Amino acid sequence: MQIFNKNNTLFIFAKLAEAYPIGKVKIAPGTLASFFALIIGYYTLIKFGVTLYIAFIFIFVILGYILCEAHIKVYKKKDPSEVVVDEFAGQFIVILATIDTDDKLHVALSLLISFSLFRFFDITKLGPIKKMENLKGGLGIMADDILAGIFALVTQSALLTFLNQPIILKSYMS
Repeated sequence: MQIFNKNNTLFIFAKLAEAYPIGKVKIAPGTLASFFALIIGYYTLIKFGVTLYIAFIFIFVILGYILCEAHIKVYKKKDPSEVVVDEFAGQFIVILATIDTDDKLHVALSLLISFSLFRFFDITKLGPIKKMENLKGGLGIMADDILAGIFALVTQSALLTFLNQPIILKSYMS
């Protein structure tokens, strides 16, 4: 008996796509995944800086696509609600618009805005976000959340810029 045969590896990848057990939660698994992504992403960004964080996002998106493809092969479902790796990817993107300050309350409020905007765009699927779901396979699973994350990033960046508040991504680019 082989420990790592193709079927076992696909099954493990499928479970990783669910961020098991988060994806198996009965109520709002995507929201729960976004919350965990918010915490993980923010601390990863602070620990490693913007450049490595952006590289982390790119690697995570590619890995997420691979995990989604494995889930499709194992469970034969187009876009199952238990797959939440896409929520992680989208939430990781919008965290780049977190306010750049040492004031913990302002950071917490900024993260709350990041979370709320991402969930808004992910749930409502406005405009082109909905069209991304029509892409095939793992790309379709990941693309709508990536675009929702980008919409949330742009919206939060505009809001904080309007309020004359620095954001981490903008501070890095200066």
